[in-house]
Amino acid sequence: MTATATTAPATTAPATKTSSAPVGSGQDRPDPHSVYRVLQVVSSHPHSWEEAARSAITELSRTITDLRVARVVEQDVSLSAAGVERYRVKLAVSYRIDRRRVRDDGAVTTVRRVLLVANRTAAGPELMAAVRAQVAEGPTEFHVLVPVLLPGLANASVWGDPFSGYVGTVDTESETDTDFAWSAAEERLQEQLQLLRQTGAVATGELRPADPLKATLDVLGRASFDEIILSTLPASVSRWLHLDLPRRLARHTALPITHIEQVEP
Repeated sequence: MTATATTAPATTAPATKTSSAPVGSGQDRPDPHSVYRVLQVVSSHPHSWEEAARSAITELSRTITDLRVARVVEQDVSLSAAGVERYRVKLAVSYRIDRRRVRDDGAVTTVRRVLLVANRTAAGPELMAAVRAQVAEGPTEFHVLVPVLLPGLANASVWGDPFSGYVGTVDTESETDTDFAWSAAEERLQEQLQLLRQTGAVATGELRPADPLKATLDVLGRASFDEIILSTLPASVSRWLHLDLPRRLARHTALPITHIEQVEP
């Protein structure tokens, strides 16, 4: 399966949803305040258009939260001498980007959206203290980004900073080391999400195998946030601080950045 975004720009538009479900039922309900971004993706599959569409949605859901509607824009097939080679489908997929939410009682509330960037310090006490302070100020949604530096050649194509020209060292670690790095990061992510949800906040998250600056800018490019919380190890041992990540990130976004240094929990 291949799923690639087209060059057509994403669009945003208010979307009114209708539903016969009663308020508080947990199903879709009217929300005239919702705003969605729409992007187009193209996917192919050797067996059917349905499988091509399903593969595209599965791939998108790995990195985009709150997917809502996927509309088939175009279908075609690629051919070879033997006949149909692959079924291709173009989808217009929407996901929510606004900060207004309809509560079960029908009232509209505005939430703050915070991007939390951490890896080895995820779920640390200093970080959770900052989270609780955010939640105390009002309804808050967190999206946790865990950039993962995968060892070995598997990471060579993504470990680099296009803004500074920095390219990380490529070694020859085994596939087992790569799997371990990914699984360890996944465990930290899940622990962080559980702690966030225990505060009453809505929390989503993702792993990205990339330089932390590039990974953060990729997420900022597809969703809107009010603040960034960046959690690192102390300066004496932090690779992110050796790369001057807080200041480099501040040069690329006007969002306020809260930087927290803490030891690995």
